Amino acid sequence: MALAAGLAVAYLDLKTDIDSLNKNITSLKGDNANLASEVEQLRSMFEQSHVNQTISLPAVTIYNQTKYSVVFITNDRLDGTIAEGTGFVYDSQGDIITNNHVIEDAANISVTFFDGNTTAAQIIGTPDVYSDLALIKVDHLPEQSHPLIIRNSTQLLVGEPVYAIGNPFGLSRSLTSGIVSQLGRVLKLSDLGVPPPEGDYSIADVIQTDAAINPGNSGGPLLDGSGFVIGVTFAIETGNSNTTGFIGIGYAVPSVLILRVIPALESKGHYDHPYVGIMYDSRYTGGVLLENITSSSPADIAGLKKDDVIKEVDGVQMNRGDDLIIYLERYKSPDDTIFLNITRSNIPMNNLSLTLEKRARS
Repeated sequence: MALAAGLAVAYLDLKTDIDSLNKNITSLKGDNANLASEVEQLRSMFEQSHVNQTISLPAVTIYNQTKYSVVFITNDRLDGTIAEGTGFVYDSQGDIITNNHVIEDAANISVTFFDGNTTAAQIIGTPDVYSDLALIKVDHLPEQSHPLIIRNSTQLLVGEPVYAIGNPFGLSRSLTSGIVSQLGRVLKLSDLGVPPPEGDYSIADVIQTDAAINPGNSGGPLLDGSGFVIGVTFAIETGNSNTTGFIGIGYAVPSVLILRVIPALESKGHYDHPYVGIMYDSRYTGGVLLENITSSSPADIAGLKKDDVIKEVDGVQMNRGDDLIIYLERYKSPDDTIFLNITRSNIPMNNLSLTLEKRARS
C-alpha cells in the first residue's frame, strides 16, 4: 500500500512536470511562431526594399558614380537665340538622351562633359514631341563617361528618394534631392506650350517629384537611391506666369517610356505612339467616360460612341481616363489589337476589339 502511494505521488509529480513541459513547449511554439512571423515580415520588407530600391546610397556616392555621365547641352538655335539644358550618356557609342525642347530648332548643338571637354553633337532621327525625348550623338566619349543604368519606373513607390543632376540657370553639375511625390500623372502638351495638333495630346505616366528642378535641368536624369535612371526631368509647375523658378512640383518622363522611345529613335529614327481617336472626361471616375469620337478613327471603326464608359482593357480595370493613356503608352504599339469591356446606357458590352493605329507625326 505504501509502495502504491509512493508510485501515485511519483506519477502525480511526473504528470505535473509533463504538463509544465507541454505548457513550455506550447509557449515556445507561440514564441517561435511570432518570431517566424516577424522574420517573414522583415524578409518581405527587405525584398520589397530591394526591388523598389528604397535602400538608398549616400547622395555623395550617387553623385560621384554618375557625374561624368551627365552633360551640359548648348543649343544655338536657327533664330539666333541660345537654349541650355542637360543630357546623359545612353550607350558607349556616344548616344546621349535629352529633351526634345532642349534641342529643337537647332542650328548647332554642343555638349560639355564634366571634365570641361566640349564637342559638337548631331541629332539622331526625329525627336519625339509626344514624350519630349530626343537622342543626340557625339563622336567620342571621355573615358569616365559611362552609360547610366536605366531602371523600370513601373516598380517605383511614392516616397522613394530621388536625385536630379543638371545645369539649372547655367549652374553646371548641380545635384538636388527629394522624393517621388506621386506617380502616373498625365500632362497635356498644350499646357507645356506645344501648339496643336501635337498639343492636343498628353505625356503619360509622368513622375512627380519635389527634388528641385529649374530651367537648365531639362533633359537630365532623375535617379533613384541606387543611382539608376528612373526618369528624364522636363517640366515644373510655376503657379503663375510671373514665376520661373521651382515651387516644389517637378516632373520627369518615366523610364518605362524612355525604354520604348529611345531604342526606336536609335534604330528607326522615329517612334510611333498608339492612336485611339477619343476624348474623355478627365474628372470622371469609375471608368473612361467618352466625350467625343473622332470620325474614321480606331474608336469609331470599333463602334464606340459618345457617353460609352470603358471599364476594362485587356482585362485591366480602368478607374479614370488617364489609366487608358498610361496602359497604352506602357504596353501597346500601333497595329496591336486591344479588347474592351464597356457599358452603354448602363448595359454591359464585353470583348469589343479595337486595332490601334499610328498617331500622326509632324
